[in-house]
Amino acid sequence: MSGRPILVTGAHRSGTTWVGKMLALAPGVGYIHEPFNPRTPAGLSSARFDDYFTVVTAENQARYEPGLSRTLRFEYDWAAGLRSLRSPRDAARAVRDSWRFARSRHAGARPLVKDPIALLSAEWLAEQFGMEVVVLVRHPAGFAGSLKRLGWNHSFGTFLADGRAPEILRPYEDEIRGQAESPGGVLEQAALLWRILYGAVAGYRERHPDWVYLRHEDAGSDPVGTYARLYERLGLELTPAARERIERASGSENPVEADSPHAVELDSAGAVSRWRSILEPGEVDFLREETRDVWPRFYSDEDW
Repeated sequence: MSGRPILVTGAHRSGTTWVGKMLALAPGVGYIHEPFNPRTPAGLSSARFDDYFTVVTAENQARYEPGLSRTLRFEYDWAAGLRSLRSPRDAARAVRDSWRFARSRHAGARPLVKDPIALLSAEWLAEQFGMEVVVLVRHPAGFAGSLKRLGWNHSFGTFLADGRAPEILRPYEDEIRGQAESPGGVLEQAALLWRILYGAVAGYRERHPDWVYLRHEDAGSDPVGTYARLYERLGLELTPAARERIERASGSENPVEADSPHAVELDSAGAVSRWRSILEPGEVDFLREETRDVWPRFYSDEDW
């Protein structure tokens, strides 16, 4: 392996796919997609997470560390992969995934894990695997507007799988229980989830000032400059081909809204303020008040 593994994380819908894919254009980098995601094929992530935003700590690491270690070594788990096959399409994907892992392994590639769902386990990942961490931050209205557009909800009961919230979530435990017992609307859920995730990030920033903290809005407004700095910070080679791809993926000729949630070719500058046409003024006011205990750590009044 050449260089420390890289973790690109942050809330979902914060640009982690865009940043992860653009950084993975660097020579010698192997891209790993969301090993913490319960929907990731078992061959790619034999750690097998049951819930979203699992918090891995020293207390429960024995369950997850072997599988994650295997993934970071680009070792495809054929036994787990075969057990999970349900169709010829699954089989074809397994062959493709295993070949991609083998190619990265034989090349001694530097692992780059793109995973917003690993956000609450970022400290453990950094300590256990020596990962360099890049955290994406997105404006609460941008985050909520994206969830509203997609109609995405969150099951807050998963935060209480062991009877109570993990330590990192304790400040929000009563609110989590309330949402688990009586789920609110998309914006209510988005506001609480944003506070949970970025309350954790605010703590990370105090404890780990050496990590990279990147606002989605800053990256979108100046993608070329942002990636030049990120590549240098992470010790990656920004080739002419990578620079051209970054420019093409973020240019104004692209749509501000993609058909797929995982698309990376967008008008990055236009997408920054897309929430203003998705949310009603009253919804913006609601989000501003509901997240007021956290957003001033990342944004100013002018950002609203």
